Amino acid sequence: MDLAARHAALYQGTLLVAEAAEDAYRLGGLDRFLKPWMRDRLDSLRYLLDSCDTQRQLAGDTRALASAAVEYSELRDQLFSDLHHTRPEPPWRTLRRKDIAIRAQSRVLHRQPTFVLRRLDAGANVPGAETWDFTVLTNPSDPADQGTSFIVMADSQNKNGSITVQVAKELESERPWYQQLEYGFFALGSTPFLTAIYDPDRHRQQPPDGLNGEFDL
Repeated sequence: MDLAARHAALYQGTLLVAEAAEDAYRLGGLDRFLKPWMRDRLDSLRYLLDSCDTQRQLAGDTRALASAAVEYSELRDQLFSDLHHTRPEPPWRTLRRKDIAIRAQSRVLHRQPTFVLRRLDAGANVPGAETWDFTVLTNPSDPADQGTSFIVMADSQNKNGSITVQVAKELESERPWYQQLEYGFFALGSTPFLTAIYDPDRHRQQPPDGLNGEFDL
């Protein structure tokens, strides 16, 4: 068996690991975020073989492919436990590339929402800002739960160690959700400045250019 065939077999093995985890740890409404992300991740690592020039590069690339599958399986195990097991409050969990953060709260004693913060494609961004989607799943165990989604604009230029985050008024009015948005950015390594919390008089000021369109702030 030549190298290409062996590498293809490795890729199929990583898919098996991912699919086994998906069957074992069913996550309902979260799967519409997690499954596509994982397939994209494996595909991006799969094609690294085409640019391998040395044995060390091959070792690193195959290790990255295998590790991605293992990390995904462990993440699903953790999220499943967050949802269904009684234990200390679970933290926000982030995917390796820091473009998705998830907080799945226990639903053993009472129904609690699950939160997903994810960076949208670069093409959706406006100059000087990053575009994010913040989704709240009120019934995350149900695969049909599409959740409530909010577009979030974050100033991509870090100022004084923080990024300014602006959202629609509907999200500002849901204070527990709004607070979780802050925690999500912290989990991804950013220090957010949420205007409705830290700058309640912002309506007296002119919104920054590029951040005032659809939000009616």
